[in-house]
Amino acid sequence: MSIEINEPVKVGAVFSQGEIRLVWFSWNGKPVRISETTFVWKTWEGSARILHFTVTDGRGLYEISFNRETLGWRLLNAECGIRNAE
Repeated sequence: MSIEINEPVKVGAVFSQGEIRLVWFSWNGKPVRISETTFVWKTWEGSARILHFTVTDGRGLYEISFNRETLGWRLLNAECGIRNAE
């Protein structure tokens, strides 16, 4: 079961040759090391292109977005029962 979070987060990412690879993010002051990006897609909010990443740390699944206009990261959703209650 997915829980809507929709909070700004800090993200460590590598930008290389037009690709973005997420390495970690910090949620509620706790680091989450990303082991795999499972899906990437794009949407638009007005004139801003938003990149969405579904990632896992091996224990849970998270949806993180990157606003290419504001350069802001947000944690949008997290799977129920993992890290969100810790």
